[in-house]
Amino acid sequence: MSDNTVIIYEDESHIRDYQALRTTWSVKGRQKQIPTYGHHATVSLLGGVNIETGEFLCMETDQCNAQ
Repeated sequence: MSDNTVIIYEDESHIRDYQALRTTWSVKGRQKQIPTYGHHATVSLLGGVNIETGEFLCMETDQCNAQ
């Protein structure tokens, strides 16, 4: 690598305004009812950190594809 090389660690994430249900309490023998409203906001973000300077950059994007 040359002296001009910059190494950036990058990651992407999707932030949603709802959570996946995994476990919950309910009355024995009765199924728990969870109301849903059919529309959930989602934000996709890309972020990177320059490992030498610690500079952090973040931007919103329309989609992420993990490639």
